[in-house]
Amino acid sequence: MPDLAARLAFYAGVARWAPSKHNTQPWRFVLRPDCLEVWADPSRLLPDTDADHRELVVSCGAALHLAAVGARAVGRRPRVTLLPKGGGALLGRLEETGVWETTDGDRALLAAVPARRTDRGPLDGQDLGAGLPFLLRDAAAAQGAALRLVASPGDRSTLADLVARADRLLVRRRGTDRELGHWLREPGDPRHDGVPTDHTRGAAQSYRAEFVQRDFSSEHSRPAAFARVTDRPVVGVLCTHGDEQRDWLVAGQALAALLLLAHVEGAHASYLNQPVEEPAVRRQLHDQLSLPGHAQLVLRLGRGSDVTAPPRRSVHDVTFTMRDQDSVDQR
Repeated sequence: MPDLAARLAFYAGVARWAPSKHNTQPWRFVLRPDCLEVWADPSRLLPDTDADHRELVVSCGAALHLAAVGARAVGRRPRVTLLPKGGGALLGRLEETGVWETTDGDRALLAAVPARRTDRGPLDGQDLGAGLPFLLRDAAAAQGAALRLVASPGDRSTLADLVARADRLLVRRRGTDRELGHWLREPGDPRHDGVPTDHTRGAAQSYRAEFVQRDFSSEHSRPAAFARVTDRPVVGVLCTHGDEQRDWLVAGQALAALLLLAHVEGAHASYLNQPVEEPAVRRQLHDQLSLPGHAQLVLRLGRGSDVTAPPRRSVHDVTFTMRDQDSVDQR
């Protein structure tokens, strides 16, 4: 990378591949002379199912982590500061603090950033290396979070019941269908965000799975044909010590670290987040599974099928200059 400005723009290009609920991509990357800032994009809020903006902030935390992955891969040591102004829409800042000795592992993580997919099809957790779940747990701990693996038959049954219960409540919640419909993308839709309606099993298969999955199909879509039949994923709950904005950013950093490591090791992932979106069920999730903190995400992992890339906005659509952001702040 020839100069700092070019490197910061590169980090923004890496960060835009972060995961987000309904693929809303709710971030703005601002290029300052000496740093990259990550801001929440208020135009991409989900007021019916993410009223406190928790999942939006988690996504921006993941973007911050990916930017740091980009820095290390090009030989720069990143320093990430969460909530530089103590709160608000400016969620994080990345600065370079020196040279980093890039490893093959750093390069592998960078290669995984655009290659990673959300796989809503069958996932075979029994086909993973026996040690991978524990490596994922260690990766979460390194970011300040905790991954509670849900392994025993009793705990899996408890989690399955809570996912199904929360899903029923969400379906009944006023505004949920309208909000989800706004982010569904039929084949041929030119927009570069949202969830393609063929990136799903379809309603019947989604509700027959061990863990009920959110269905993204429509009356016009054709559910994807997934190659694998075995659906026995490794499942885990990602937790944080607290439940404030900083904790949500930590959860996002841990999520990105987990997803990249899983991809490098040949595993796919998707989400079972219904229980953390219903406050009453979220409390039950904590109590019935004896979680080590506040539940932020529920993950399913395993070997999966080939999944086509979802739409993604270009780096030019999500990157702004200092002058652009300052003008927004003054409005």
